Amino acid sequence: MLSIALGGVCAGIILSPGSSCQLIAASPESKEAVLESLLGQVKACVVGADGGLISNLSVGENIALPAEFHRVGSAADRESRLRELSGRFGVDGASIRTLEDAYPARLTPLQKRLAGFLRAMLMEPELMVFDSLLEGISRAHAARLREFKRIFHLYFPFRHVAFVNFADDPLLAGVIDHTYHV
Repeated sequence: MLSIALGGVCAGIILSPGSSCQLIAASPESKEAVLESLLGQVKACVVGADGGLISNLSVGENIALPAEFHRVGSAADRESRLRELSGRFGVDGASIRTLEDAYPARLTPLQKRLAGFLRAMLMEPELMVFDSLLEGISRAHAARLREFKRIFHLYFPFRHVAFVNFADDPLLAGVIDHTYHV
């Protein structure tokens, strides 16, 4: 069970293993409180609309740094998983090398979110949180981003996914199991 504390009130959200939910926040303040609450209770990673990338680090450094810092797996395991995950998005070895050497300012919104997702996957989270993942994205790109949940559950079938938004997102139909207003 996930619990979310807002203004001293705790709301429990029951998710079965491998399920996903959409959390609809009423305001920017409540959204921040929801994200903070989720990150405070389980091993969670957030993939934001900007990918959560640090601007003065290359994409490769952005992807590798958290897993290296927290010593998640060996360097060889991380490299292997990164190549395998990249391949699931049709990104070949040469393309990922180009992407790894780029800086976040030069990436498209889709590339930023992909880099954020790859970074999060290397952390092997118990909970994957997508913060406004589909906001400002074309329908074609939204379809690719919806794959993030499927791929996460392919690697971690019994772990949870939460999409945090300001409004019910019709592009998540068929992707999420439950919607909660928080």
